[in-house]
Amino acid sequence: MLGLYYDANRLLSALLLGDAKLKVSMFPGQGAQKIGMGADLFGQFPDLTSQADAILGYSIQELCVNGPLERQTQTQNTQPALYVVNALQYLASVETEGCKPDYLLGHSVSEYVALFAAGVLDFQEGLRLVQKRGELMGQVEGGGMAAVLGLTAEEVEALIKQHGLTDIYAANFNTPKQIVVSGKRDMIIAAEPLFMEAGAALYKVLAVSGAFHTPFMEPSKLAFAKFAADIPFAEPNIPVIANVTARPHGAESIRDTMVAQITSPVQWSESIRYLLAKGLQPTDFTEIGPKGAPILKPMVKRTQMEAGPLEGAILEKEQAAKPVDLAPQAENPSQAIKISRPEKQVNGTKVASPERRHQGVGIENLGSRDFCESFSLKYPYISGAMYRGIASSALVIRMAKAGMLGFLGAGGLSIAEIEHDIQKIQQALPDKQLFGVNFIAHFNRPEAEETLTDLLLECGVAIVEASAFMEVTPALVRYRAKGLRRVGKSIEVKNRIIAKVSRPDIAAGFLSAPPERLLEKMLADKLITQGEAELLRLVPMADAITVESDSGGHTDQGMPFTLIPAVLKVRQKAQEQFSDFGPIFVGAGGGIGTPEAAAAVFMLGADYVVTGSINQCTVEAGTSDAVKDMLASANVYDTGYAPSGAMFELGSRIQVLKKGLFFPTRAEKLVSLYHQHGAIERIEEKLSKQIQERYFKRSFDDVLNEIQADSSPQEWEKIERTPKYRMGQVIRRYFSDTTRWAVNGDVDHKVDFQIHCGPAQGALNQWLHGTELQNWRNRHADELAISC
Repeated sequence: MLGLYYDANRLLSALLLGDAKLKVSMFPGQGAQKIGMGADLFGQFPDLTSQADAILGYSIQELCVNGPLERQTQTQNTQPALYVVNALQYLASVETEGCKPDYLLGHSVSEYVALFAAGVLDFQEGLRLVQKRGELMGQVEGGGMAAVLGLTAEEVEALIKQHGLTDIYAANFNTPKQIVVSGKRDMIIAAEPLFMEAGAALYKVLAVSGAFHTPFMEPSKLAFAKFAADIPFAEPNIPVIANVTARPHGAESIRDTMVAQITSPVQWSESIRYLLAKGLQPTDFTEIGPKGAPILKPMVKRTQMEAGPLEGAILEKEQAAKPVDLAPQAENPSQAIKISRPEKQVNGTKVASPERRHQGVGIENLGSRDFCESFSLKYPYISGAMYRGIASSALVIRMAKAGMLGFLGAGGLSIAEIEHDIQKIQQALPDKQLFGVNFIAHFNRPEAEETLTDLLLECGVAIVEASAFMEVTPALVRYRAKGLRRVGKSIEVKNRIIAKVSRPDIAAGFLSAPPERLLEKMLADKLITQGEAELLRLVPMADAITVESDSGGHTDQGMPFTLIPAVLKVRQKAQEQFSDFGPIFVGAGGGIGTPEAAAAVFMLGADYVVTGSINQCTVEAGTSDAVKDMLASANVYDTGYAPSGAMFELGSRIQVLKKGLFFPTRAEKLVSLYHQHGAIERIEEKLSKQIQERYFKRSFDDVLNEIQADSSPQEWEKIERTPKYRMGQVIRRYFSDTTRWAVNGDVDHKVDFQIHCGPAQGALNQWLHGTELQNWRNRHADELAISC
């Protein structure tokens, strides 16, 4: 989510300056050819088609449209064919759109198409060069190439060095984890087990006969250099990113660079990173070539996810070394826009984050650095507490080790389960990285809050996420009180609270001291000391407020564009009131599933972001594979609303997955019956039978027996004597069953799965479509945070 830092900068430019959106056209190389390609182009450009026929000595249309495939895939034929089709497709796109791109790049042989589009070569000159190139490369034998997925360039290079593979070279750096190696064919074939043992996800030998883009091509390079010496290369009128350097071609060195390309690796990944660092995003890249599934477009997304833009410092250093750069700029990091929350002084104390430059120097500059320093984090990113342990100990541990904050989903777990998970997390984090635990409100079971507070204090949990609170409660105040102490003029808080709210008035309650009446009662009950009460009056109840917009699970269906500014105003007043406390932070959660969504809330002033729905479709999430499979196929319109099992009596709602599920409608039906009838026995007999058979899969009597077994004597006595309460408990059992069935993956009850989810999950799925992460088994919460 944070990996698209430049998207945020780009968005700000659009808001403040009016953004003239830049575009990139890119052309695929060998491997993109297919029978039928260009069929609609040759009639549209008859003159150029005739020129191609005259140069090549055969019908280019016949080769492209009818093949045969064996002839079309021969290097000496493939390269001219791709040049012609890509060039004509480019001309057609310019005619259709009426404008040219701002950057051009082509993969390997198709760099000549980019040079044609930039006016460096005319159509005939470009084709002659490509024809000669293909002819020379087609004569090479004994070579081979293989695609390696899952290893970085550094790992590939290290493996080659470690095993002394002197006849193998890294030839194409397509993405940070998709490398093509090239060399002698027998060595390429023999090296497969070495790469697989090193952790490669795939090693695929390609159907080529040459060791392209390696020193083995030196004879071809020398012959090509002689041929190219007499062909003029003009100055480009559109910047072309060179495969060899991953930077724009210099007018004076184009010929030499293109000759060197034959023996040099294709620096495609760095070329993309260079353009991302210029402020472009994947939607700005257009692949122009034979119609069909894109080849280069997924590489752009993969590069962005696996590495992100080049660091701004690299571009600044290069910029400083060049007196003039005529290439167009979109939010050039060296000309960064300054963004700041006005720094104010209240009684000599800073109350807002210092001004910072939102520049392209890495994702660490997103959000508030004060927030990161205050919570000892590397990134201003939190994984939220999905209930019933879906936000698992494994997920929390992974986030902590990556420099982010994760909250354990303690809601719905027993105290013993929570304690076990806390101990597991603490043992896995020997460096004492911070983590948090969800502290959910129990409006009708205050004793549950007190028991949780005892456990948190006993285990030394230093951060909680307070959720579903309408007002602060004694248990939450007691947690806050323990460890308070004055240090000079400031007050040190040991136990920190991040309150998740969806209303400004509730935010105001958390950004105030506890109510005086509550403090007096807690003093009388000896729950806090007089000294603790005095310090509690001087600090807000929360260190940070997470503004929860329309999210998965409990939701008020709020909009961030109205909620965040309102809560920022509340924060400003609280900061002035508690001048000795230090900075108070405001974050955003709900609906954040794509980089654009994260960028939007950062631009609204959020100090950090919280994600929820998207993390339950990761390897670490504590839910079933069946649920993850369903979530991974969800779209943005596949969620709906249903009553909350915890608070349906109060009209509370949750957002859930609805695609292929009966749960939302069945939950609505049960709650409707609750409001219509005073007792479970008063439901019409036929309907009652259907509900028992289809919803519960057992009788109401069986359900009540289970409830009795789980209840204290006092609780069961209340259930027996109060028909309405008894009905509510039976209905509540359906809600707990549906969650349990989902978490356990009980496919016999699949249509009743209760899966808390917001549309962010569908948005993320669309963003990841066509990449390795389309499969949830490749998704990890920390990697999603950084790379997406």
